Amino acid sequence: MDSSGSLIITDCPESLRGFAETGGQAGWEAAPFAQLGDSTRRAWQAVGGLGQAEIVRRPAPAPWRQIMAVGHSPISQVDGLRELLQTGAVPPTPFACLAVTGDNFHGNRGRPWRALEGNLHLTALFSPNRSARELGLGLSMLPTLAVVDALGQFDALGQAPRIKWVNDVLLGGRKVSGVITSTVAKGECIEHAVLGIGVNVATTPEFPSGKFVQPPGSLRELAPDILITLPAMLAVLLESLARRHAQLLEHGPGALHADYVRHNCVIGREVEVWDETAGECDDAKLIAGGRVKDILPDLSLRLDGVAEPVSRGRLIFAD
Repeated sequence: MDSSGSLIITDCPESLRGFAETGGQAGWEAAPFAQLGDSTRRAWQAVGGLGQAEIVRRPAPAPWRQIMAVGHSPISQVDGLRELLQTGAVPPTPFACLAVTGDNFHGNRGRPWRALEGNLHLTALFSPNRSARELGLGLSMLPTLAVVDALGQFDALGQAPRIKWVNDVLLGGRKVSGVITSTVAKGECIEHAVLGIGVNVATTPEFPSGKFVQPPGSLRELAPDILITLPAMLAVLLESLARRHAQLLEHGPGALHADYVRHNCVIGREVEVWDETAGECDDAKLIAGGRVKDILPDLSLRLDGVAEPVSRGRLIFAD
């Protein structure tokens, strides 16, 4: 098999059973670490893969150039991929990686995200090479909308996913997904975007309760009568990510913003927006409160009775 082609590379093929196995594709083929190309070896190690692992490969679905799946990653794959990019090394893009389990995974502001077996922990790398003005906030909305799109493929969930400002996805009021977006820029040009996505597929993580913590949930818990597997969620999410990225490059951020607003669950609700440190320190302050009137293209909130849009902070429902 040509190692320069589009490949899935993994040390845990059993976790991907049913993914990318249609259309008469060849089965898994041994891919010893030493026989991988130098750039592939660097990327594998950057996302937590071990050189001594028993690695196999098979063709990847278009348009993905490489998909790496690691049984256990000791590092945040978002952080590892960013560090790789900062050395000037870039995997072939679009690139995606996932870990079945992992340590040191996190969401925004370093808040811990528990990487539990059966849940999806995915990182995608795109290289848009477009100006920041042209992309707007499209790259921030892209992964959230891709999760909403993917969940919408499973009609049996029986409820529509909703976006809680800024980037949480809720089902029935419970948080089933969170995302982070990190970019690498040169001047005004956004060269690369690293999108970290967590979806609670099989297991609901346990977090200390509190008014700043959205109650978590999982697809298995919220829809126990249907079986949504990690490979099934991976397949539809990768399709959604590629489609939304193509939409952003072709049409700009406007269409993504329209869908973001359409799928939100905060417009019309009474909310409070607190300092980002709320729930983590005792001196956090309330930034603003009121009924949400609109979400602007820069993702700031228009609140009744508040003169300036609110562009940052932790939102909680007050109604």
